Amino acid sequence: MVTLESGLLVYGLAAVQIIGLASACLTRIGERSTRQKSYQRIFLGCLSLVGLATLISMLIGPGTCMVSGTTLAVMVLTATWDFGGVVV
Repeated sequence: MVTLESGLLVYGLAAVQIIGLASACLTRIGERSTRQKSYQRIFLGCLSLVGLATLISMLIGPGTCMVSGTTLAVMVLTATWDFGGVVV
């Protein structure tokens, strides 16, 4: 396991998590707008970045791996959950 001697790695992982969650929210907010496709592309790029960060954080330790994995799951749920009402 890699030891964390520098806070730079921790801050880098935190920044990736925040950017990933922000892109998921932006994708939901930008639904049905003229920029929807570009928001979705940004989200997919951030999703792959958070996935890569999750793989890298597995080398650091179990705590960071769980945070990155949780962010990945929340991003997927935020982007796919239909918040619209049920039309009968």
